[in-house]
Amino acid sequence: MTKLNLENYFTNQKIYDPRIIITIIEDITGKPFRQIKEDINNQKITVTKEQIKEYLEKKFIEEEPETKKRIEAKQQDLYNPNWQEEEQNIKALSISQEFVDHIIAAKYDFDPYTLEYFKKYTAIVKRKLILLLDLIEKISIKDTKPIQDLLTDLDINLDTFGNITKDDIIRLIKPTIDNLNDLDEKVQRANNLATYLTFTIQTTNFYESNIYPSSSLQIKSPFHDHLKGNVPLSPNQKEELEKKQRKSMHTLIKSLLD
Repeated sequence: MTKLNLENYFTNQKIYDPRIIITIIEDITGKPFRQIKEDINNQKITVTKEQIKEYLEKKFIEEEPETKKRIEAKQQDLYNPNWQEEEQNIKALSISQEFVDHIIAAKYDFDPYTLEYFKKYTAIVKRKLILLLDLIEKISIKDTKPIQDLLTDLDINLDTFGNITKDDIIRLIKPTIDNLNDLDEKVQRANNLATYLTFTIQTTNFYESNIYPSSSLQIKSPFHDHLKGNVPLSPNQKEELEKKQRKSMHTLIKSLLD
């Protein structure tokens, strides 16, 4: 996607009627706001593990027929009562070939974690989008009482007439568009059977924490403020975090010196 150029939507004003947020999002996506919400709910991963297994098996036969035959022959040998005696006659080259065959075959194995990864990832993005769009909709119609706590948490300030600053408009639009694009890309990728030939996910606990987007709308850390899909920190939030960090550092240094 081309880089968002939101400046074209604004004049020299600092405060705007909140309905402009929906207008901008509709212009960028080319869809009515209601349609955007419906499309999010309709975005689904429809491919099944049975379809993936069948596809991988078919590709194995098409791309590596000789490897497939050797592995099947080897499996049949295991049921041969004389296999141990015959096994002694296998040369080193055959053993090496068997090793290579298993490496090739691994490419066509179904990894259930990969499908689960896509399902979990898209579920997180969907929830964030629904929350963002609900927030934007309520701001736009100036029904802010139900979302006041969230507005405070994100440091989004409205004036007495419910109008919103340009900076806060941008802070809401960017993660919304990023998440819309991310959801569309991940669902399309997940429903493409060819994905499972080349895409794998490591399953270590350490790595897993880094492969999914944050489930929160905002990460209260200056080190993660650049991540797409999250509402950026406001200048006030950044300042408060910096104060806390300086205070913590001062306390740490003091404890070391005492």
